[in-house]
Amino acid sequence: MKNEVSLNAVSNYFVPQIENQLRKSALDMTPYQKMCVTGAMQQIYQVMIDNEMDPNETRNNISDILLTVAALQLNANAEPREVYFQTRNFKDRQGNWHKQIEMGIEGDGNDALLSRFGRNVAYVHPFWLVRQGDNFEYPKHMGIKLTPPTWEPTGDTDKKVIRVVYPIDMYVGPDYGNDQERETTTEYFITEREQVKNNLLAHMSNNIMREKDKADRLKKIKEFAKDHTLDEILDNAEMIRLGKISPAWREPQSRETMIIRKMRNNIVKKIPKDFNNGLVQLKYEEATNDSLKQMRRDVTEEANTEDFDDAVQEKQQTADQNGEIVDQPKPTTADEQPAETPKAPVAPKAPEQSTVPSQPADEGDPF
Repeated sequence: MKNEVSLNAVSNYFVPQIENQLRKSALDMTPYQKMCVTGAMQQIYQVMIDNEMDPNETRNNISDILLTVAALQLNANAEPREVYFQTRNFKDRQGNWHKQIEMGIEGDGNDALLSRFGRNVAYVHPFWLVRQGDNFEYPKHMGIKLTPPTWEPTGDTDKKVIRVVYPIDMYVGPDYGNDQERETTTEYFITEREQVKNNLLAHMSNNIMREKDKADRLKKIKEFAKDHTLDEILDNAEMIRLGKISPAWREPQSRETMIIRKMRNNIVKKIPKDFNNGLVQLKYEEATNDSLKQMRRDVTEEANTEDFDDAVQEKQQTADQNGEIVDQPKPTTADEQPAETPKAPVAPKAPEQSTVPSQPADEGDPF
């Protein structure tokens, strides 16, 4: 890390800040939310060490991510993991390149959000991964009655996943607020592999957002995509070059994982949510809508003007403008000498070969 400030100092700066921001939106930070923020900060700190990043340059970026983690209650230490963090290189308006922390919601994170905020969702069953060669029959409707789908897996896990099915128990009828058990019915939400093509096109479009020949590239990409499948786009060298398709999408070891995650996300996003708080809804939209992600990057890319160390010291000494209560310095008398201010602990340098496995980026809604 360029500016070797300790994890403890970083956490002591951000956690009270996030708690105060939640309070402004009529949300009291729960112990679970605090655990989510602390766990996320630990992983973000490790990413900064491994990429030699200065927290001064990403302070607003980190604050926004931690607020999203707290609002949505995403647990970075859960297994399977609900959220991950990685770096993204971006070019500012002056043409200079910078590194920025980026958050992505894993498939299990979207499942957790669905269970927590899904409208009339009673229970989310384990999802089905239907592969090529499996025997699958779609559900049938007879009026309002539904015949469930049937799925007979062949067990060949080397075949591509062609669709994902989510069986979800949904409440039927209104909630009268009493102790009477509500009736439920099982609905089946299905998405197909080819629908991920829109997610890939969104990824390509965002990658060339600031290229001078963006319009020409987009035209060629759309013309090719019109008559070709998702996998044909990913296998085409010209499309990879034009759209700057990331390795997470095209490399054999990560492609199938990315496509499955996109299919799961596409299902979960379509199910209505009730957030009951404007901040939570906003953070969900920012985390899942790629256009809002781009707007956030444009707003914050040059916003980190306050020095991190100065900000921490000021936060420890005075109350901020929002009325946050912090320790005040003890006044000194003529007979007393002011105590020497303890120096902030210095984080240990990362081992030279320490690395964090990179994770695929989540590109959000298609354009």
